[in-house]
Formats: sequence, structure tokens, C-alpha cells
Amino acid sequence: MFGLPPELSSAGFGFDTSMFMLTGYLFAGLVGIIVGAIALGLLTLPAFFVILWGADRVAGLLASATGWFPIKLVLIMFRGLRRNMLRTSLTYLAIFVLTLVLCLIYAVLWMIGKATTEKEANFKAIVTHKTTIPSQMPPGYYEEFKRICIEEVPKVYAQNHPGEPPLVIRESDIMSWSFVLGTTDKVNQRKENMVFLFALEPDKVLTMMDGLDDLTGEEHEMLNKACDIMKQNERAIVMSKSRLKSLNMEVGQKIKLHGVNYPGLTWELEIIGTLPEGKYEGVSFMNKSYLLRSLEAYPRDREANPQGLTHPMMEKCINLIWVRLPNKEAFEILSGMVNDRARFNKVPIKLETASSGIGTWLGGFKDIFWGIKYILVPAMIGIMSLVVANALSISVRERRTEMAVLKVLGFQPRHVMFLVLGEALLVGLMGGAMSTFLAWRLLGHFKFQIMFFGAFFVPAIAMLYGTLLGMAVALAGSIVPAWTAKDVKVAEVFARVA
Repeated sequence: MFGLPPELSSAGFGFDTSMFMLTGYLFAGLVGIIVGAIALGLLTLPAFFVILWGADRVAGLLASATGWFPIKLVLIMFRGLRRNMLRTSLTYLAIFVLTLVLCLIYAVLWMIGKATTEKEANFKAIVTHKTTIPSQMPPGYYEEFKRICIEEVPKVYAQNHPGEPPLVIRESDIMSWSFVLGTTDKVNQRKENMVFLFALEPDKVLTMMDGLDDLTGEEHEMLNKACDIMKQNERAIVMSKSRLKSLNMEVGQKIKLHGVNYPGLTWELEIIGTLPEGKYEGVSFMNKSYLLRSLEAYPRDREANPQGLTHPMMEKCINLIWVRLPNKEAFEILSGMVNDRARFNKVPIKLETASSGIGTWLGGFKDIFWGIKYILVPAMIGIMSLVVANALSISVRERRTEMAVLKVLGFQPRHVMFLVLGEALLVGLMGGAMSTFLAWRLLGHFKFQIMFFGAFFVPAIAMLYGTLLGMAVALAGSIVPAWTAKDVKVAEVFARVA
């Protein structure tokens, strides 16, 4: 990722290694997810049959009260499902596992797609080094960039649009990130004793950081108070709960960090709060002013720096600059100014939309995403459809006599076909609905880190899609068995019985 220090990879901690978790969870970990889904499906089987029994009783009462033939047909469907519980259980489990696994995959693809979609109402752009990865820029660039955004861009916009309301870019719409990796054990550096921090301006956390718009009132208030403390005390930091737990520390404790990507620097920090659950997992926030002050003081530290040299990261300490712009035209104006080497003549930089920047970084994984969407998902749907078709085909063969009797009693071939289709659709409806509800309600917040995505959520709309998917798979698997059942010959069946 642009801006991440290379030490993150070599130290065995940062986001570079976590990117492999994407492949691990969706491919190497797929078997584990399926096994877990099967176990969860088995646990929900009693609930499935209780619901089936209850629906059977309701359908029976309605059929007795109304005598309406479609309700009687539905009643036969429910009783047919209960007749062979093993076959029904296998069909339910196949649909349950399919929809649950696809819900989890959909959650990842949905959130990544959301992150790479440009938002007109919250249009953000990123400034990075044009040619170097990781991105590293002088601190003076940030001050000049702020001046251009606040003073010059509105002037050019006003000249292009005379008589229109002025374009306003505020100080609070601009933010910089500096990535800091520190360790509590300078000699024995391990993942367990490392802390990765964003050095930033605390008063802009709630306004500029993505993913904090959906905080509860209590979470918002707690984070706001923590940021206020960070503004007053530059040594204060907020830390994610997962990193706090791995360090075996608590809020209120002090921590001494030795710089890994800032060698020679040491920070005395105080943990004054935690980040909301599922937000920026594994990351901590520190006050940027403390980082800059420690860099400025480095030449005077004769113990760590006997020769009194400027710290090598002094002119490379800004990794990313974020800006929120009112519209795309402001972005185009600002982009032209950023590309002006007369303004930024130390190192070349570029301006790109936030969605474009994330999309560029994820470009190396586009083959994985393509394989998931167009190979893995269709293959799973096809396999589960075959499982459903096989189970229903066996059921139809076993119930040929029953279907022949129904035809003798006056049922039309289409009624027999609807009977088989209806049974499959009922299992698909219940299996799909129960699995997606569990994914949304219980597993909707499963944490694993990919870039700055601290946690992935199953969106509520997935409950509709999952239910429809379960029904679609059941329908696809039941078409051939239903057609076979429709063509059952009464004379042939009874001839064999005789």
C-alpha cells in the first residue's frame, strides 16, 4: 500500500502480510469456512424442523377451515418434507452452507466495491509520492498543500464560475497520515510487541477518517473525548482493542516504544482509550505533533545521535495527504496545481481520488476477485444445484407410488410437478433465509484485516439476496425431478406393484 514503510513487512507485522489473509480466508480457509457452516447448519436443523412442523399445523388448520385446494397442496408439501427427514436435512444443509459461504464472500466483495466507488457527496482525494513506494513526502509539502487548497483553489474556481456561490475548502477537510511502527522490545522485535500507529491530527479523526460514520452515540462520544485528550496531551494515544489485548495492557497504562521505521527515536506514550470495535483493527492513533517534535529534537540527542545529524526521515515523514473536495471540478483544479513542479520541487507527487488509489492498490488482486466472482461462486452454485437435484431425484423415485395414487385421486400432472417444485422452494426459502439471517445477525462482524479494512460486515440487503439465492438453487435443482414426477405413468407403477 502506498505510504506503508517497508519495515512493516520485514518486521512481520503490518498490512503487507495481512493482505495474504484475503487469499487465505477465501481460498485456503474456504474448507474451514464450509466445515463451520456445516456445523452451524446442523445446529439449526432442530429449529428448521420445528418451523416446518409449525407451518404444517397452520396449513392443516387453514385447509380444514377453507377447503381451498392450493392450501391442501401446500399441506402435502410440508408433510412430504417431514416424511423423509434425512433427505430433507441434506437438501437443507446444502442450501444453508451455500448461502452462508456466499454471504461471507459477498460481504468482502461488497465492502471492497464500496471503497472503490467514488462518492460525489463525500469526494476525497489522496496525495502521494509519484514514483516511490512507499510514499514519503517532506512535512513542508503538507503546509503548502493546505495553503493551495484553502486559498488558491477557491480563487481559480471563482474565476471559472463568476456569480456562483464560492467554493470553500476548510482546514478540517485536509489531513495527513504518517505511519509509525514501534516496538516495546528494542532487542527482540516480534509481532506481539509491535505497535503500528497513524500519526495524525486528533481534531480531524472524526471528520476525515473513513468508516467512522456509523458509530453509535456512545462510541462517537468516547472517541471524541479521546481525541480531545490527545489534542491537549501529545503523548496520549488510542489503540484498537485487539492490539491492546495482544500487548496484555489496559487503558491508562504507559508504554515506551522504540522506532522501527524511525530508528533512534523513542516515544513515551499513554494509552487513554480504545478505538470502536471493528474500526482500524490492529492500529493505534497518535498525535502527529509528537512525531514532528521528536524528529526536530533528534539532532540534539547526543546519546542516540552522537554526530548531531538530521534524522533521515525528517524530510520523508508524511506518507499520505487526504483532502475532501466539494466536487470533481475542484479536484481537477487542485490536480493541476499539485503537478506544478514549481510548487513542489523536492519530490514529485500526484493527486488521485481515494477510490482510484484504493483500486490501484487492489489491482494486484483483481485476478483473485475475478476468480471468486466468475469461477468459484458459479461453481459452488452449480455443485449445490446438482446436490439438490440428486436428492430430489431419489425422492421422486421413492415416491412414484404416492404420485400415482395422487393422479388416481384426481391430481393433474401439473399439480404433481408443482408439488415437487414447491417442496424444493420451501427448503430453499427456509435454508436461505436462516443462513443469511445468521450471517447478518451473528456473523455480520467477522474481523480480519485487509489494508485499512478492520472488519467486514454482511449488509442487510444480503438477507434478501441470500433467500432468493436459496430458492433459485432449489428451483434449478428441482426442475428435472419435477418434470420426471409429472410424467409418472399410473399403469406402469401399479403394474410393477402387482
